[in-house]
Amino acid sequence: MRRHDLSCTVMAKPLSKLNLRQAGRRAMHRRYEAAAEAGDAQAMLLMATFRAPEDPEAARVWFRRAAEAGNAHAMYIVGLLLEGKDPAGSRMWLERAAKREHIDAMIKLGVQAQEAGDLAQARQLYEQAAKGDSAVAMFNLGLLHEASDPTVARDWYDKAVAKGDADAMFNLGRMLESDDPDAARALWERAAAAGQVEAQERL
Repeated sequence: MRRHDLSCTVMAKPLSKLNLRQAGRRAMHRRYEAAAEAGDAQAMLLMATFRAPEDPEAARVWFRRAAEAGNAHAMYIVGLLLEGKDPAGSRMWLERAAKREHIDAMIKLGVQAQEAGDLAQARQLYEQAAKGDSAVAMFNLGLLHEASDPTVARDWYDKAVAKGDADAMFNLGRMLESDDPDAARALWERAAAAGQVEAQERL
């Protein structure tokens, strides 16, 4: 009986780590696509995110589908995408996202209201976002109150500083500079260490 010569056997090559990762991503992509096609809004959002770098138009379609399926973050993204082309449509999607407690949508609408001169509406939106622990909303509230009510402004800046907001550190330091220069400098040093340019220039 003829012996099988193992020395001549071509052994299967293992997949490289890179190929394994790529295969894993493709499999994951297929699972998400199947879930998205079945109506999963979160999977639709993930599909949009996957497609965005290489196929922006396909990504837009998936963002829109996810928004229509009820995903708040997709509503926010669609609102941003429509901002220059369809202001009314943009606002509609941002408002829908805000009603679902999307923090960035509340802030965006607040900024729009502030720019339009509707300070009461801006304050209401920022306060809603601040309840969700947004340092950006807290900073914006500080800025909104600074001219009319410095005490309230300082309170909001304090809250934003506690969240690590470097811009709030700079503004609070500016408000404290005349009464407590040491506290102001300490705030600017923290802000400068975090990369806040105005604070770096003050030191």
